[in-house]
Amino acid sequence: RKEIIHIYKSFERLSELKVQSAFLQGNYNFKLDYEEIILLEELRNNPFKDRICKVFSDDHSGNMSFSDYLDMLSVMSLEAPKDLKSAYAFKIYDFNDDGMIDRTDLEELVNRVTGDRMRTEDVDGIVDNILKECDLDENETIMALEFEEIIQKSPDFTSNFFMEV
Repeated sequence: RKEIIHIYKSFERLSELKVQSAFLQGNYNFKLDYEEIILLEELRNNPFKDRICKVFSDDHSGNMSFSDYLDMLSVMSLEAPKDLKSAYAFKIYDFNDDGMIDRTDLEELVNRVTGDRMRTEDVDGIVDNILKECDLDENETIMALEFEEIIQKSPDFTSNFFMEV
């Protein structure tokens, strides 16, 4: 109960006037805009903030209700099961929302992580290595099960796929 109240207060701090006004009007299903959500310190400088917000918002707009916000922080907590974190990470990295991580998604991932500072040839080399390691059926895509299998072997994933308010 204390954790939920703490999370609610962090949600309220993102746009105190908007939250209080909505509650006074009896509107408990309002959403904060994407621009308000990314004021959260843990998202502000995250290269995947747009994808995180899109994946966790129920209408995929990036705007979030308190329920969406609570879901996001639950999945991003240290206590969340690794398979749940893996499923959401897969959705975040599937930039074109086609249910698989392909070369284009991996190029986008590498460019975001490196701040678009790498040469195309270097990005291609990293993507080739990722596919070589992760694409178990060698079809140039990483499916959710392949992704989860790789994540299960990654000891640092849980602590790196983490957000605390």
